[in-house]
Amino acid sequence: MRIFLAVLAAMGLLVTPATSATADHSRSSPDPAGALLAAFDDHALVAKSSPDVGNFLLDLIRDPRLPGKVNDIAVECGNSLYQPILDAYIAGADVPIADVRAVWRNTTQPSCGFSTFYEQLFPLVRQVNTTLPAAAKIRVLACDPPVDWSRIRHPADFTPFEDRDPAIVSVLKTQVLQEHRKALLLFGLGHLTHNTGSAVGRLEQEYPGSAFVVADHSGFVKDNARLERQLGSWPSLTTLKNSWLGRLDSSYFPLDRDFPPGTKGYPGVDAYLYEGPASTLLREPISAQTVLDTDFLTEMRRRATALEAPPGALEWPEFFLQRERDSGVLLGD
Repeated sequence: MRIFLAVLAAMGLLVTPATSATADHSRSSPDPAGALLAAFDDHALVAKSSPDVGNFLLDLIRDPRLPGKVNDIAVECGNSLYQPILDAYIAGADVPIADVRAVWRNTTQPSCGFSTFYEQLFPLVRQVNTTLPAAAKIRVLACDPPVDWSRIRHPADFTPFEDRDPAIVSVLKTQVLQEHRKALLLFGLGHLTHNTGSAVGRLEQEYPGSAFVVADHSGFVKDNARLERQLGSWPSLTTLKNSWLGRLDSSYFPLDRDFPPGTKGYPGVDAYLYEGPASTLLREPISAQTVLDTDFLTEMRRRATALEAPPGALEWPEFFLQRERDSGVLLGD
């Protein structure tokens, strides 16, 4: 950690207590990707909330510095039942794209099947691997429970797959930590925060200090305009420790649960990625390929029926179609 902080300081990423927004502007990072990759010097796992609110992650995959730091990319939207198919595809084998789509469409989470981010991520990693020697090729790890949807006929059939964190922990422990590899983790932040019973929290009981967690800026809960001015220019990555963000009351951050009064910083998070003002961030659109795949939409309706999902629940594809009709382009719309 000491080495990583020194690297951040040299790159101007550490934000010291500021007396004005101007002071923070001068310390904004021109290279958050480099700062994130530097975290691998002291951590086996660097975790980034996903999907992205900008282009940071896809640009990071293209970054020529990535293969020298990362062995694996572990993803939330990937059914571990299909890991052999995913391995073959990412390695460059001739795998039918219909088989590959099952990796992210057949997870426990209906939203994964509509994700344009994951639809782009897997082919991009495959393409990057074509430029790398065998020893440097990146593996993608599917971390969702191995549900076989063809066997799901009743809600009870799905019950063993509802808690996803044990599957995430198992994959990361056996495929990354026990093998002394390095992995970039792409999950919803709820799976990543320290000391909360999350997947990362469970892993760190056995592998303390193994993870470095990055949260996206999607807007402060209050005083957003003022605090965004203090964040300064973008893109930037700021470590919370010893920074004004770390001293900010946690009530300013969009948390998924309550913390005791007086809690400081973003609980369970090590760094804060600022890709621009919240008012300019783009919402991830749903996949046109998925919308046009009537066979898959029919299968989604079968799954919703099997799970006895109520009308309007996200298990029904109509939920995503209606949300797309009602939403604007911007994240805040």
